[in-house]
Amino acid sequence: DHMAEFMQTFHKYLVYTNVQAEGDDDDVAGDLEEVKASICEIIELYANRYEEDFAQLPQFVETVWSMLTTVGAAHKYDTLVSRGMAFLRTVVRNPRQRQLFANGDSLQLICERIVIPNAVLPTADEELFEDDPMQFVRRDVEGSDAGSRREAAADLVRGLLDQFGAETTQAMSRFIMQSLAQYAANSADWRQKDVAMFMATSVAVVASVGALGATRVNSLVDVADFYNTHVVPHLRAVDSDRDAPILKADALKYVTTFRSQLPHDVLVQALPMLTAHLAHPDTAVATYAAVAIERLLVLKQQGVLRLGASDVQPHAEAMLSHIFTALARADSPQKLAENDYLMKTVMRVILASRTSILPLAPAALEALARILAEVSKNPSNPRFSHFLFEALGALARFACASDASAIAQFEATLFPIFQNILQQDVAEFMPYVFQILAQLLSVHQGSGRLPDAYVALLQPLLQPALWAAQPNIPALVRLLQSYLQIGGAQLAAEGSLQPILGVFQRLVASRANDHHAFALLLAVTLYVPESALANVLRPVLVLCLSRLQTSRTPKFVRNFVHYVGAILCLSSGVSMLLDTMDSIQPDLFVSLLQNILLDALPTVVGRVERKTTVVGFGLLVASPRFQNSPSYAALTTPVLLQVTSILMDAAVKDSKAQADQAQADDEDLDSLEIDDSGYQASFARLATLGDAKIDPCPQFTDAAAGLAQALKPAQSVVASSQLPAEARQFLSTLLQS
Repeated sequence: DHMAEFMQTFHKYLVYTNVQAEGDDDDVAGDLEEVKASICEIIELYANRYEEDFAQLPQFVETVWSMLTTVGAAHKYDTLVSRGMAFLRTVVRNPRQRQLFANGDSLQLICERIVIPNAVLPTADEELFEDDPMQFVRRDVEGSDAGSRREAAADLVRGLLDQFGAETTQAMSRFIMQSLAQYAANSADWRQKDVAMFMATSVAVVASVGALGATRVNSLVDVADFYNTHVVPHLRAVDSDRDAPILKADALKYVTTFRSQLPHDVLVQALPMLTAHLAHPDTAVATYAAVAIERLLVLKQQGVLRLGASDVQPHAEAMLSHIFTALARADSPQKLAENDYLMKTVMRVILASRTSILPLAPAALEALARILAEVSKNPSNPRFSHFLFEALGALARFACASDASAIAQFEATLFPIFQNILQQDVAEFMPYVFQILAQLLSVHQGSGRLPDAYVALLQPLLQPALWAAQPNIPALVRLLQSYLQIGGAQLAAEGSLQPILGVFQRLVASRANDHHAFALLLAVTLYVPESALANVLRPVLVLCLSRLQTSRTPKFVRNFVHYVGAILCLSSGVSMLLDTMDSIQPDLFVSLLQNILLDALPTVVGRVERKTTVVGFGLLVASPRFQNSPSYAALTTPVLLQVTSILMDAAVKDSKAQADQAQADDEDLDSLEIDDSGYQASFARLATLGDAKIDPCPQFTDAAAGLAQALKPAQSVVASSQLPAEARQFLSTLLQS
């Protein structure tokens, strides 16, 4: 209701001048600059949301326009200029305000007096490029919270393109060509080429996303021609542009930005040039080259990588060599770990090479081990650490897949470093070490015996102090799963199950860790001989039942149901489970099934978990032990109804999961990002190690096939059950398929 009054006040202070109210320091905004910036932010909000009531909009457009053409270049005005341009961008993108900019000279004047002056690289940024190249790259690649004049100018151009595509392109192209001509006449005037490259990108990009770069480009701009004419000359030779390394950074950023728009053959031709620039003496240039390569290696078109292993392999050795050489120049652990972009590219090169990395594995392993030994002295960059261990995990995974004998070199190289990390209690690295150890141990699958080095390590791994640190728990459970998978029978024979079950007892008592307890227990159940399992199952179930009685949670019940299903999938699982339950209390399982398990069956989540549960309880219903007992037989229909409902509800999900599973595993590695891999400050799962999910019935591809096989011996039971018609028809069809 009082909009006119306070808009008048806003306008008053927007045009107000007072030298004493301005900041004395050219680098720090004063009160007046901050007030004007806030006013621009407010009027942008009104222009965006309350346009109909904003009668003063044309007046503010004229005022802000005028202000932007006269404000100084000092850093203290940056926020004001950025917010002023953001206001103009919001207005110009509105078709209903088109007439405010439709004047013949308006677009030319905006480009000439507002966009171009603010697109010039600030002196402060030039100094930052030289003095702190990593900060320059990080701010450019990841964006700056405060925003910059350059970013605001580019956004304003995109706003103009929305409504005046041809006119804006023509106006900006004129300035771009003038700048290019000035640079061609005098290569020492590199700032002209820099601003031309920046504005060419701003004019060409219509839409972009982080994973793909520019997804839509201005149809009036020939991106490939500009690349060949004005970008490639800066990439042909590493030692060119010695006085203007920023131009190399611009060229590398152009490739990164338009990677989805450049043809495949152009990308393949660019790869050796990008690789060569990894060896550039300027840290920023080498880092931009690493970013470009890393982004190219994950680029997909219709779900397929645009650069395959055959494209990458000829350059993989040079890529790794240049990066390791650059990292070796660091004079401290902190400096070494500063550039996580380089380490991320190492990880990506290994992932892109897959098993063809084998010839390069020894040298790569030695270099990564040296880096690990150094940064473990003082971990300072969690992102660098994560990518370092991902690279180690990927290298071990693919090298050992090609040549199982390579495991000896990995263990000989890494064990001393791991031992030092554990002895020095480097808390940040311990979860990673346990995961890599689990991976290396799993390579010994099929031997039936645990190597001596791992046997010696087992007792220290079971010490309570390690398990008291929450970040260690998921990784330690994964490692113990590998121990059981490789040497379950050996551990049972040597009496090592009790300490492991002691760990289970500790975890199952914790609401935060009970799911880890069941993951460990599942490995014990599946990898230990059934005769040994029968001896420990009773105390295990007593602990679970006690927890059900005293501190039941939906998560615990869900995991317990899945575990019961896993026991039932064993060859003698039904009789073992029922005998053990009866030894605790007669007819205990009848009560448990009736009051807890039945209702909880549909809560089980996960493709493998649902399959295990459905198959296990199907085997239970079909067993003579179940059908010959009146108290159990009375529960036939309720159990069948629940497992059938799981399948009927999840049929589409299971089918899709089965069809996509193998492809999904590859996609996870192809496009692995730190956020997707479960990275946190406390614990980060290594995605390159693959999924450690245990499948109690791998012989069945899906739950439906497993249930059909389980119920075949008891088809008459199914036929005589009191199932609803839909469920009975579903099961009948399943059994006949």
